[in-house]
Amino acid sequence: MSLLFRLTALLCAAMLPAGAGAVEVVPGTQTYYSVSRDPITDINTSFVTLQEINDNGAQTLFRVNCSNGGVPDLWASLTSKNTLIPAADADLGLMPAVTIRLGEDAPVVLPGGDLTSVVTPNDTVKSESLALSGATVRRIVNGLSAGKRLVVRVNRAAGGQALTYTFAANGFATAWAQVRGCGALTARASAPQVTLTTPVVGGAAPKFTRWYFTTCRDASSGAVRTGLLAGSAHLCDLVIETVPNGAQPVSASFSYELEYREGNAAGKLKLDTLDRWPATTGPVTRYRSNGNQLIFTLPLNVRARPDRVYTSINVTADILFSNGSRKKVYEALPVKPAF
Repeated sequence: MSLLFRLTALLCAAMLPAGAGAVEVVPGTQTYYSVSRDPITDINTSFVTLQEINDNGAQTLFRVNCSNGGVPDLWASLTSKNTLIPAADADLGLMPAVTIRLGEDAPVVLPGGDLTSVVTPNDTVKSESLALSGATVRRIVNGLSAGKRLVVRVNRAAGGQALTYTFAANGFATAWAQVRGCGALTARASAPQVTLTTPVVGGAAPKFTRWYFTTCRDASSGAVRTGLLAGSAHLCDLVIETVPNGAQPVSASFSYELEYREGNAAGKLKLDTLDRWPATTGPVTRYRSNGNQLIFTLPLNVRARPDRVYTSINVTADILFSNGSRKKVYEALPVKPAF
């Protein structure tokens, strides 16, 4: 039996849902796809699967799905030969911290709201799988379609060694065209389209399209990290992508909430701290713009405690613009224990 045939068989057994079409491979790549549609509703139920470049056993896969539970839904799943969500974390509803990088783009820490566990038909959590949704999936699809490799790093909530997986983009654009970009299968294949709304005029804030943390720099050592290390002061960049309308930020405030695990319980703690830009006293918060991006550099520090493990710091930004409008965003940044 050839290696290609064996891997395709493994993919069929592990990833092919009931009623789906046959799994095809893009020649010369580790990219697979299955074209199918619901026989009653005509919903596109296709998917594209990438095999991790270092896993010859086809156990570590990244899959982009066109449907979920019988309805159109663009979502993705990471399935690993390693445990991604230990049972204890699943019981507490704790998600790992996940960072992605597409090609040479800046690393992006994924919003916690874009991560969920994968549940079996018996309502048990699949500890080796993790589901991704929201704008995160579209960002990944656009990057892979442009030929950018995908690197995923998983830091489990309980700590331990980080897991890093690399998926080549070879063949993705071809497979994505075959599944019609998760659109109607009766339509001609086309590349993913991004529609930008017409910029609004005076009195409204710029349209925010997405926001995320990139990396944090240790204020003492200069080390760059994806997330905070408890007990160390960091300077972290919060990036907000916009559809500009001429209004510029004139001030901003930032409030914080900590999520933690203590014993067998999880909790949240709202902080009294309020950072401001422009800063008048206390830690200095900085702002710069880059094209359509608003970038705020926040001074963040989470205390290291042996009795309580902080898992994330949740940031709410309230931004006032030059035309009198204001807008808020909420984003979580993972915290790694210092011991």
